[in-house]
Amino acid sequence: MSNTNSPTNSGLSNRTHGQSTEGKLPRWNLQNIYPSLDSREYEEDVELLKKLIKELESQIEGAESYTFTERAKVLTWLKSSLTLLNKTYDLQQNLETYAYLIYSTDSYNRLALEKINLLEEVSIPLKRIAVSFRDLLKKLNENLTQSESGGLQKLVERDSFLRDYSFFLKEQTFFSEHQMSPAEEELAGDLARAGADAWGRLQEVISSQLKVIWDETTGEEKTVTQLRALAHESDREIRKKAYLKELEAWESMKTPLAFAINGVKGFSVILNRRRNFKNTLERSIAQSRITENTLDALITSMKKSLPLFRDYLKTKANLLGIEKLSFYDIFAPVGKAFKKWNYSEARNFIVEQFGDFSQELAEFASTAFQEGWIDAEPRDGKIGGAYCATVPLQKESRILCNFDGSFSSVSTIAHELGHGYHHHVLRDTPHLLRTYPMTLAETASIFCENIVFNRALEKFEGQEKLNALDVYLADSTQVIVDILSRFIFESEIIKIREEKELSVDELNDIMLKAQRETYGDALNPKELHPYMWAVKGHYYNAEFAFYNFPYAFGLLFGISLYARFLEEGKRFADTYRKLLASTGMKSANQITREAGFDIETVDFWDSGIKIIQGKIKEFRKLVEGESQ
Repeated sequence: MSNTNSPTNSGLSNRTHGQSTEGKLPRWNLQNIYPSLDSREYEEDVELLKKLIKELESQIEGAESYTFTERAKVLTWLKSSLTLLNKTYDLQQNLETYAYLIYSTDSYNRLALEKINLLEEVSIPLKRIAVSFRDLLKKLNENLTQSESGGLQKLVERDSFLRDYSFFLKEQTFFSEHQMSPAEEELAGDLARAGADAWGRLQEVISSQLKVIWDETTGEEKTVTQLRALAHESDREIRKKAYLKELEAWESMKTPLAFAINGVKGFSVILNRRRNFKNTLERSIAQSRITENTLDALITSMKKSLPLFRDYLKTKANLLGIEKLSFYDIFAPVGKAFKKWNYSEARNFIVEQFGDFSQELAEFASTAFQEGWIDAEPRDGKIGGAYCATVPLQKESRILCNFDGSFSSVSTIAHELGHGYHHHVLRDTPHLLRTYPMTLAETASIFCENIVFNRALEKFEGQEKLNALDVYLADSTQVIVDILSRFIFESEIIKIREEKELSVDELNDIMLKAQRETYGDALNPKELHPYMWAVKGHYYNAEFAFYNFPYAFGLLFGISLYARFLEEGKRFADTYRKLLASTGMKSANQITREAGFDIETVDFWDSGIKIIQGKIKEFRKLVEGESQ
């Protein structure tokens, strides 16, 4: 896709089904979703969304004067409301996903940004509707508790249609105790568009377009996304140059990004206080559908594990022939020879390994590759990192990644395909029952990542096996050590933001302190990454703070599930599928308990760490063999 603002080029690939040709990496195919952002089909669905929102307003807000003392009337209203909510949210998600798919691969596209803004404006009443719906559920429960029905939950449990919504309705009743009035919530949603959401988009635009001169002689430029990809280069001088250039780039944008993160966190702090949460973390725990005890056990285990990861990093430094790793060495490839993957090899390898687990998973992955669901080409204007988005009306997913030929890139595709498979399992499930928490969002992705990694480890030998182990451990270090540093950083800045705004120097100092606390003596303290707060887009989402610990949750839970697969073999595939199918209908604690795990104990999380520890021992053994 060219960097153009022309509506006729809005997000459409000129490559059939997004397949790579002549060695080029694929861009995704979006044509079966909508022909374009300015197409008749897209505009008609926007109008339909407006109509559905009006119906919802009448259905839910118009019912506020009802007494709802009759059981039959309650059942009829509740079922029709849930059906209409599902239909409306599905259409909203389809429209927003399509616009964002285009914008995230071409942040220069003004039409895409206009459509995102328009949808946000159109969807503002949904905030008020959600608040009114929760208030009604609260009133319903109070009325029914006083009648023969015995409360809303008993009524729900006796009805075959509503029974599946039992957890959803209970959760909505909980959040009814943590919300402002409908008018205040609507105002907050409206203000967010010009406040927290706008600050978040600023970070996204900067991170996707920010570039610096790479070669003074030729004038060659590189984006920060391209610079970060160079962390996988074998030449240390190139890695260091990329690291310094990246810091230089973020330094040039430090002021607007400092305003942005202060704006987002300030917005979040104020609203969470007004919503009767004792702090922002309490809300994140509730959104993650876990308990405070679960988070405490997870963080305790992560802190206990730090010496193990520092040992791995020191072993890697020894292998690379340097006294101590710097931040830009964490992802450095090890050994004298390491495989550079082409996209076709990555595709075939992933599909083959998925097939060893289940045919359904392999067929899903094959479809994603063949039908152009993956955008793999790094380019100017495309955001960094990777994500998977679901397109509910087409019952499909789209995956964004920035493929660089490393085994880490192969692992990333497997990770995102795991998200896609999760969506696939839930494709026929109503919207309200397939909305799972951040913690369980990483379950399928980590599981699929483990399939590919462990199969690779079995097939690889010598230098290739050493490199694969290193990729796995480097990624695990990110999810445990770096994620812990991000959790510590975010905890600190939110605490300070409750009292005042933070300066660039304060943000940098807190980030460096968090990195020193977690990486310890395994990294050169003079070459850490003070601007990691500017890099990570997760900090810039006011509605979902602390989007860091869910990754650690997902890694260790996913590892535990994979260990079960090794014990049970292919028959575990059905158990695994059922687990994914229930992720939108139960708490994370309930789902993991049904899988045989007690996630409120440190021992559970330690058991996942022990599996990683085994990989560290294997890595050290291979390194010792190389040095002999």
